[in-house]
Amino acid sequence: MKFKSAIVAMSFAFAQSPALAQAEAPAKTYMATPDGKGDPNAITCRPPQKLVSSRMMGPEVCKTNAVWAQYAKDGMEVAADGIHDVPSEKFRSLNPRVCHPATMGGGGTGGAFSTNFSQICD
Repeated sequence: MKFKSAIVAMSFAFAQSPALAQAEAPAKTYMATPDGKGDPNAITCRPPQKLVSSRMMGPEVCKTNAVWAQYAKDGMEVAADGIHDVPSEKFRSLNPRVCHPATMGGGGTGGAFSTNFSQICD
């Protein structure tokens, strides 16, 4: 019986200890466009964004600064739905795609009818 009462007393002591009973959640920082700067383990949240073709707002997206930095490095961002990854608009404007004609076209008037105006983008 003494063994059983000792276990009950220890479990009661742990339950009364505020440090063990409740773990603190890490502090969150909010930014409209998180870039990953700062402490890599700190959590940064992006507020909800308006969903495409809807009046509804998407979810709040929270990630560590290390993950946000990797998104920025890869030129990606989280879509408004909070699930999908999409190319960053800033990355696409700073790194435009290189396009060239699919074929060089004809040389004379007869060849102009068969000219291809398609482009291939790398």
